Amino acid sequence: MTASSSRIRSDCVVNAPAAVPLKVAITHAGIDTTASWLTGTQSTHKDLVNHDKAGDSHAGHPMFIGIGGGRGAGKEFTCRNIIDKVRERGFTELAERVVHLHLDDFHRELAPGDRMQMEEGKAEINFDHPESYDFELLRTVLQTLKSGDAVDIPCWNHRQKRREGTRRTECQPRVVLVEGTLVLFVSEVRALMDMQVFLDVDSDTRLGRQVRAELKCVESEGKEMHQALKHFLDSYLFMAKPSFEEFIWPTKRWADVIIPKGDRNDVAIELIAQRLIDLDHSI
Repeated sequence: MTASSSRIRSDCVVNAPAAVPLKVAITHAGIDTTASWLTGTQSTHKDLVNHDKAGDSHAGHPMFIGIGGGRGAGKEFTCRNIIDKVRERGFTELAERVVHLHLDDFHRELAPGDRMQMEEGKAEINFDHPESYDFELLRTVLQTLKSGDAVDIPCWNHRQKRREGTRRTECQPRVVLVEGTLVLFVSEVRALMDMQVFLDVDSDTRLGRQVRAELKCVESEGKEMHQALKHFLDSYLFMAKPSFEEFIWPTKRWADVIIPKGDRNDVAIELIAQRLIDLDHSI
């Protein structure tokens, strides 16, 4: 990752990048996060909606649904549950033509120097910061899917913090579900969405889920529990939590649908599944 990476424009950011120093330096996935990347022409929500409706209403184009929310809100489970609901109602072919994208797979590769510092414990990388993501690549993938062409999607290894090849999507999708903490952050990505969803789950629930997941990984890898948990909580308090409050939570303003209780809200998930079925019937 280099400083020449494309700038990110968002209507949601008004403050400086979230970073509270730990005992070691913090970098944002190798990017200089000065205020310069916040500049640029901003599109209004009304303009984006009008562009979206005018450009994506043609028959044959897939429906794009962006699902945002904090870590631990259940975004991945919600997507799987929507697909399962569609299949349970007998629409197997439609369920098979739903493409599920994870924003985490679009993390930028770390520069060699940043990776070395991270592995040596000399720097912490804020992977919840917007500039950790390659939104240009995400937009390109979405536009390719919209055109009906096959596309290679990167695969991100969460534990090793690196990309591991790609996966090929061959089918022409009827629906594209895109989930991630900052799916609703960038105006150019939002403009491609037909529906924008935010999972509103309280911070205690989300933190508890993240701790459970971390402990499960620590046990499977045979690491020292105390040090691993301390490192996780430090990262949460000084990076993940500030990033949520500054970058992720404000994207709620763009949601067409806000789902209280997140992935535990069966009624909302049923309604979205029915929306997909209705869309399929109308084409």
